[in-house]
Amino acid sequence: YFRRKFMRRNKKRAVSLIACLALTVQAGAVTAYANEAAAPVSLSKIAGYTSGQYNVDGGVMEIIAYNTATDWAYAVNGQTGMLTAISMENLTANGFLELTGTEIDVKGLVENQDAAFSYGDMTSVAVSPDGTLLAAALQAEGYNDSGRAAIFGCSSDGSLTLRGIVETGIQPDMVVFADNGTILTADEGEPREGYGNGAADPRGSVTIINAEELTGTVVGFDGFDSEEKRAALVSSGIILKKNTAPSVDLEPEYIAVSDGKAYVTLQEANAIAVLNLADQSFEGIYSAGFEDYSVSPVDIDKKDDAYAPKTYGSLRGIRMPDGITAWSVNGTTYLAAANEGDGREWGDEDLGTFYLNEEEREFGEDETSPTGAITASGSGLEGKVTFFKSSDYDGLDGTKDYLFGGRTFTVYAVREDGLQEIFTSGDDFEALTAAAFPEYYNCSNDNAVLDDRSGKKGPEPESVTVGSVNGRTYVFTALERTGGVMVYDVTDPERTAYAGYINSRDFASIVDGSQVYEDGELDKWVTGGDVAPEGLALIPAEESPTGNALLLAACEVSGTVAVYQIP
Repeated sequence: YFRRKFMRRNKKRAVSLIACLALTVQAGAVTAYANEAAAPVSLSKIAGYTSGQYNVDGGVMEIIAYNTATDWAYAVNGQTGMLTAISMENLTANGFLELTGTEIDVKGLVENQDAAFSYGDMTSVAVSPDGTLLAAALQAEGYNDSGRAAIFGCSSDGSLTLRGIVETGIQPDMVVFADNGTILTADEGEPREGYGNGAADPRGSVTIINAEELTGTVVGFDGFDSEEKRAALVSSGIILKKNTAPSVDLEPEYIAVSDGKAYVTLQEANAIAVLNLADQSFEGIYSAGFEDYSVSPVDIDKKDDAYAPKTYGSLRGIRMPDGITAWSVNGTTYLAAANEGDGREWGDEDLGTFYLNEEEREFGEDETSPTGAITASGSGLEGKVTFFKSSDYDGLDGTKDYLFGGRTFTVYAVREDGLQEIFTSGDDFEALTAAAFPEYYNCSNDNAVLDDRSGKKGPEPESVTVGSVNGRTYVFTALERTGGVMVYDVTDPERTAYAGYINSRDFASIVDGSQVYEDGELDKWVTGGDVAPEGLALIPAEESPTGNALLLAACEVSGTVAVYQIP
């Protein structure tokens, strides 16, 4: 059974791809690059850190930040609850280096100083631009309790000194420095015990922290709760659960900062909010848009063991961005968002609080999509497809079928009246990964089964960062499921173009002891190499210990950190 499932092969090869694609194979990695569409980048893995831990469900090495003043990286280990400090000072441009790390017990340090705080877990880490401070986002043990931001001073030897703790909104899931003295947390406020029967749905917010005074202001979405303003959000394509207020339903996920404003992804609502940092108020909330699968092909058939994209007249992808990044060109701010998608599955069936907004359809002889527009007989689909349960929400077209996520990243220009979409990657990610790894196309991060994720979010773009390399600007997007990092040249955002792909996952191997069985059959396992990149950090050449730009990727399933060099 294992050999049949793990090693099955494509029988068909139907790949439509960007012209002039080239593949180069390195030790444990494949890099694909387009040599005409953009200035290509060729990445190679020159170092790596291994925690010695793994988890098929993820959550090991998650978010990573780099201190350019000290050459230390800091990664959140969600499995141990520790912050791992990793020295990069001995990196060289040639050869490979196995990195070592030191564990910092943030929980112990915080509990010693704040006895009133019941520590839950650490979710994110960030370093100030000048390298003097580090901030960690901490969630409380109680899902409806305020979180904390722990602020540390950074030493040249990688050690940290706790300077203070600031109360945040509920469930801070991401932390970022807006400048050396201002810290922001995205306070997600998920309804983790479901809906009804006394279960709370916490309010989402952004906390603005003064790092010197150790004070925080929690900014929520109450200003959008009026009937008129809620209706305006819905009419613009922002998705809200029926009979809920925006201040309760909106869940900040990630933050990018540019020119005095914070751009906040509201993943489940398929939206991006704009926060004016001077006024400490939200200026607006804008739809992230949809992928139109009547125009852009998508592969949702997980039973054909092949890359076989098709168009469907009724089908749309709800982008639901996770990571977001920002940069400026000639006075205009641009944003790039990784369109992951995210379902809601909360509560307890026995308590009557369980809720799931997925609608699974097993395409057999008589099965159809939720609207009935896609049929098994008409489409040739086989196997399970996971649709969004649109009947529970406002802001969607009842004649359309919706999938979670966009399998893309999107570039927006910030205009006076909102956000203007200027580029989306369409079917690139599926086409490129199918060309690079035809035997493992759309596999998952907890197995290497061909086509496993085609019926649900595909390669799943997770996080995104931007930076300058050799005088040009690139966006890097991590693919959580298939693995690896896509690179696009955004030097001229209006002409965004694919520039490279690296994946240092070892698909053909299996980590001994990681096997999980269901009904006596192998169901999940961790492959070798770097699996499920979660957080990215770009180190510019002028601040890199090797003299070349570096990209760090923290991988949550394999428990590793990969260091890629861009010569």
